[in-house]
Amino acid sequence: MLKQSRVSRWGAVLALVATGSLALSACSSSASSSSSSSSTTAANTKPKITHVVSIYLENESYDSAFGSSSPAVYLNTTLRQEGVLIPNFYGTSHVSLGNYISTLSGQTPTPTTQADCLSSFDPVTPGTPTGTMGQVVGTAGCVYPSSVETLTDQLDKIHPPNPTTHVASWRGYQQDMGNDAARDGGTTCAHPATGGKPAIAASATDGYVTRHNPFVWFNSIISNTAECQANVVPLGTTTNNKPAASSPLVKDFSSLSTTPDFAFISPSVCNDGHDQVCVSPSAAGGTTGGLAAADAFLAQWMPTLLDSPAYKDGSMMILITFDEAEIGPPSTATACCGEVQGPNVTQNGINGPGGGQTGALVLASSKLIKPGSTDTKGQYNHFSELRTYEDLLGITTGGSDGKGHLGFAGQTGLQPFGSDVFNG
Repeated sequence: MLKQSRVSRWGAVLALVATGSLALSACSSSASSSSSSSSTTAANTKPKITHVVSIYLENESYDSAFGSSSPAVYLNTTLRQEGVLIPNFYGTSHVSLGNYISTLSGQTPTPTTQADCLSSFDPVTPGTPTGTMGQVVGTAGCVYPSSVETLTDQLDKIHPPNPTTHVASWRGYQQDMGNDAARDGGTTCAHPATGGKPAIAASATDGYVTRHNPFVWFNSIISNTAECQANVVPLGTTTNNKPAASSPLVKDFSSLSTTPDFAFISPSVCNDGHDQVCVSPSAAGGTTGGLAAADAFLAQWMPTLLDSPAYKDGSMMILITFDEAEIGPPSTATACCGEVQGPNVTQNGINGPGGGQTGALVLASSKLIKPGSTDTKGQYNHFSELRTYEDLLGITTGGSDGKGHLGFAGQTGLQPFGSDVFNG
């Protein structure tokens, strides 16, 4: 199901260079007498990205996550050597939930998403279009109306879900989801009924929180109960610090035919680094939280992705980032990329225009990126991230700009990842 009617993604990417939609360049501008033929050969043998994976950790500035004193040793050694570091990657808002929502839909925060929607699971009100970049009016509530599209809706149009096998073009993997079914939302795709209270604080067995699950805040997703329950799934379990073979993520990434085009991985509220002292199980052991727990989580689960057929054949890109910098003074609420103020709040970052500098790490085939490199030129945020995914996965129509980019991902002048990231 996933592999039917594939366009040549890399060919599409190269075509976008000419239009400025995706700023990829040739690997070298120094030419020899045989440069034309060798460049053609290189272009024809480049891998095509047909799978993207987002892993979201929590609440760290670039310096604390990637600086010399960071406790995230695995992230800053093993994974840094595999990928390209983007220092100038920014959150789009404070606090957490607005960033998850912007990544999936290009929407900017409302007063309630800016407060993590902790009290009640209610519709965005009034939810009417503003006429600006696909944004809707939101003075209360957090669940967006079905008129607000997401990346999952775009992918469903390209590769409709199979109702028999449930092989899907997208999937969300939520750690600990369902460990306490009543707490997490029972059989309702891990969200409470309208007016119910979202899962907030961890329990001894369950670190899933609703605000770190981007999928359940859109009626276009949760109104299709069967698809939502099939595609928003638990991450799985570990045995002796290794993912169990029965884990949904392990099973899905074991073959190309079941690897989703888009995957979003949310660790538990302990293992994403949010909780400094953990109540739910910690990948680092005991009650250890913060970056140490997030790093231990990556060490447990990243080998499954790096050893997967899709990563090994060069068709997968993995992005590891943080939703936002730790909220505080205006210096932690900086923005980039010409981010403009949304229509529903005074400042997207509460104390400033954005979610602060977090940094990000991109991993892909060495034919696409230079392992162990650092992007010293690019500036990106969660809207750039969404735009990159849409371009790489062949979405070219609709959206706020008519070219397939949703919400603020369609902002004029916003750049997806370019040759500074794809620097192989």
